[in-house]
Amino acid sequence: MTRLLVPALLLATAACQTYDFEPVTPIAISQTTQTKNVVARNLKPNLMILVDKSGSMNAPLNSSAPTCGTCSGATCPATCPTRISELRTAMGQFLTTSSTVARMGLAFFPKGEDAAFSPTGCAPTREINVDLPAPSTSDTDTMPLTMNATIINQRLQSLGSAIPVVGGTPTGGALTFLGSYAGLLDDRDNRQDFVLLLTDGLPNCNPANPLSCSSMPAPPANLCTLGANCVGQYCRAGFLDKDGVVTAVQQLRSRNVSTIVVGFGADFASPEALDVLNAMAAEGGFARKCPMDSNAECGDPMGVNNRCVNKICQKQFYAAANAADLTRALQNIQDLIGMGDPCNFSLSDRPTDDRFLAVIINGQTTTKGPNTWSLLPTGAVQFAGQLCDRVRNSTTAEPLKVEFRIVSTL
Repeated sequence: MTRLLVPALLLATAACQTYDFEPVTPIAISQTTQTKNVVARNLKPNLMILVDKSGSMNAPLNSSAPTCGTCSGATCPATCPTRISELRTAMGQFLTTSSTVARMGLAFFPKGEDAAFSPTGCAPTREINVDLPAPSTSDTDTMPLTMNATIINQRLQSLGSAIPVVGGTPTGGALTFLGSYAGLLDDRDNRQDFVLLLTDGLPNCNPANPLSCSSMPAPPANLCTLGANCVGQYCRAGFLDKDGVVTAVQQLRSRNVSTIVVGFGADFASPEALDVLNAMAAEGGFARKCPMDSNAECGDPMGVNNRCVNKICQKQFYAAANAADLTRALQNIQDLIGMGDPCNFSLSDRPTDDRFLAVIINGQTTTKGPNTWSLLPTGAVQFAGQLCDRVRNSTTAEPLKVEFRIVSTL
């Protein structure tokens, strides 16, 4: 009997024992993660510059300026900058000072040197004006890059003189053509491929556009890119080609070619322009985001013309109203395609705390520290010390696979 009481007492004692726990603040997290893979960051990307040379590029930047009057293109005085003159200025500076940031090529649209917006003036480009440099597995020789940038600049500076600026805006057709260009599709050296689209107007000129003046019911008048003149030979060519151009961007993306959209001039101010250019930017993989949820990240601290809405800029494309704006846009784009600090990685989503960010190098999780990485206030990840050296020394033969996994608190 006595022997049976001992375990009973022990059991009673255990049942009454108490334990102290540290208080834990509950955290709600979203069930989404972001992954970003980067291979051989030191290999410069291919950047095909696609330039709109339609007739509207001759228009003054500010047609209401007293020095402009009714001038157009070369007839405008120096005190009345035009879209094409401002584009020449900004691109000239970029190509001179940043000639080796990428392996660059050039194409214009529309095709040819037609004197008016016409069926021939609507033809998309069918030629590359400056080819990308020949394939290479190393970037030690930058001479071909500098030579290409110089030739591209010479061609751009000829716009409006030796190269007429006329015709419609067959953006969709031009992008479709680039989708067949072998220079962008040759992945032997494992480079990133980009199309930098510089355009001032709405895409049109699609001969297969479902919108037509003969459609029943008639398309809304605001979808005519020629004012009220979508009649006759412009019955179909004059209407907005949103579906065609977005499809072309999607097709490029399916081939691992990203499209960076720069709206230049004033034509992107209308709701129709915002809609189509935003759609192109989103499908191209370069929609402007504001992970810190601030208007300043969209280039407009007061949020007057470009607000941050749900961590995405109201204008998802790069909007440039003049040469200074275009210069800033080109600098931002240069950083985004990896030719700024190679050890600085922008994230599309910003973790609320670096405890919710995992950095995985070649399949191995790497903790933060002075010789590895840190999360900057901007939401970017900065590599340092030995890890930064590994990034700088990576090659196609010995790539570094970087993966970011983010869990956000609700």
